[in-house]
Amino acid sequence: MDTTLPSGTTKRRIELRLVRPLFAWFARPTVTVDGVGHPAQWGTGTWAVPDDGDTVIGVYLFNRAWRFGAASVPVGGSNALEYRGGLLPIGAGRLTPRG
Repeated sequence: MDTTLPSGTTKRRIELRLVRPLFAWFARPTVTVDGVGHPAQWGTGTWAVPDDGDTVIGVYLFNRAWRFGAASVPVGGSNALEYRGGLLPIGAGRLTPRG
């Protein structure tokens, strides 16, 4: 029988930089790792991802009225990503590898 490993044992981490849009309208970012949402803060942080296989990282913004700026990307060999929301609180954001 396989036992689960305690949290914090993953060896793979992704650096994610969240850039605040010019007109955020009190928006807060949420980062999703394989569809599971985690609250986040603006700036640079690291996120633990599974060691094997491709993982889908996503980011969206929300405020009290609506959700916007969604973007997602499968992470293969990239270890650093940057998210930028749109200029206005409508439409999609951009999630790109940082070099």
